[in-house]
Amino acid sequence: MIEFDEKIFPNEYVIFKLSGKKSPSDVTLRSAEWAVLTQIDGNKSVAEIAQILSLTGDEAISLFNSLYEKELIEVSSTQKPKVNHLSTDFFETLESELIKIIGPVAPLLLEEALWDMKANKEKFAKDKLPGLVEHISDEITDELKKVKFQQVMLKYLKEIN
Repeated sequence: MIEFDEKIFPNEYVIFKLSGKKSPSDVTLRSAEWAVLTQIDGNKSVAEIAQILSLTGDEAISLFNSLYEKELIEVSSTQKPKVNHLSTDFFETLESELIKIIGPVAPLLLEEALWDMKANKEKFAKDKLPGLVEHISDEITDELKKVKFQQVMLKYLKEIN
């Protein structure tokens, strides 16, 4: 995840479009700035462009700030996409399956994983579930139990998507 200057970049979901104020031929641009400009289409977010161009957060911030200051781009949208959360029922199922596999320490392991991810059961985004499963799997030392847990979770991942 990229961190942005709140004044210009409220979040990584900002979408820019080309500005009509200036033409790229009116200013001197570095090759990296040209690369960013070629990706700006009014649909891709800053994070998506950074990923496409393999930019670090600092590089992306620097390039987008530069293009913004040169008045070559302007903000098109700052809307964050709607996050789909898992129901708390899912976590009851997850805990139940985990108890069957590793025993009574399962609730503690689940809470620890959520804590490490700075997340909670009430507002857990579906797209973070693979990371949670991986985090819990890493804590299971018995390979057979680890594989069993991953198989069960894969089944649930398919059901909820």
